[in-house]
Amino acid sequence: MHELFKSRRGGGFGWLAFGGAGMAASIIPAQQSTSAGVWTPGVIIGSGLALLGTKKVIQFGWGREYRVLRDLAATGHLPADVKRRLHGNFAPLHGTASAPNPLLALNIAPTTPAASAPAPPNTENPVVSVPSAPPLQALADARQDTLDAVLGLFLAKRLAGQLPILLALPGLRLMTGASKTNTPASPYLQSPNNDPSGGQVALGLALMTGGVAYMFIHNAPYSNSKFEALRTSYLAGAPLPTAIRTQLKIKHIASGRAYRERLERRAARRR
Repeated sequence: MHELFKSRRGGGFGWLAFGGAGMAASIIPAQQSTSAGVWTPGVIIGSGLALLGTKKVIQFGWGREYRVLRDLAATGHLPADVKRRLHGNFAPLHGTASAPNPLLALNIAPTTPAASAPAPPNTENPVVSVPSAPPLQALADARQDTLDAVLGLFLAKRLAGQLPILLALPGLRLMTGASKTNTPASPYLQSPNNDPSGGQVALGLALMTGGVAYMFIHNAPYSNSKFEALRTSYLAGAPLPTAIRTQLKIKHIASGRAYRERLERRAARRR
C-alpha cells in the first residue's frame, strides 16, 4: 500500500505540474504581447490536468495513507478504491523484517514471551562471566546495514551526477536561437534574422556535451556493477575502501534499505 500511495501521489504532482505549465504557456504570451491572445483549448486542458492532479494528491495524500494503515491494523479492512488497485505492481507481499509495522501504531503488535527469571547467584562458588561473542544474526544485520548504507551512498552520488544534464536545456535554447526576442512584423520593417550565430551553436553544443560527459564520468565509479563487485568482496571478508567508508552517513542506510526492499518486492512479484 505504501508503494501504491507513493506512486499515485507522485503521478498527481506530475499531472498538477503539467497542467500548470500548459496553462502558463497559454496565458503568459497574451500578457507579454497585445497581438497574442489566450489559447483557450490550452487553458481548458491545463485546468483539467491540474484538477486531476489535485484530486490524486488529495486522494493518496500522506494523511490518508496513515489513516488507511491505522484502520487496517484495527479492523483488517481496506477502502474499496484502495483495495481494487492492489494488483500487478502493487500486489500484496509479505514485508521484510526492516519494514515498518503498522500494528505498532495501536500497540497491538504481537509481543515476544517474557524471559524466564534469572537464577539466584551462587555465592559459594562464584563463576566469572566471560563476554560472549556477538550472535551471528547481529553480525549479519550489521553487515546488511553497511551494504544498505553503501547502496544509499551510490544512489545519492548517481543522482548528483545526473543534475548537470539540465545544462542541455539552455544549450538547446542557444542552438535554436530561441533566446532572441521577436519583434512584431510590419509591412514597413524587414523581419529580423533569428537564426543562431556560430558562437551560440558552439556554446550550446559545449553545454550539452559537458553535461552529458560529466554525468557519465561522475557516475562511472557508482554503477550497479561496481556496487555488486564491492558487495561480493565485502561479504568475502574484505574491508570497505577508505574512500567509501568515510562518506557513509546514517541517512544512507534508510535510503539504501528502501531501494533494496523495493527491488526485492519487484522480484517477488515476477516469480
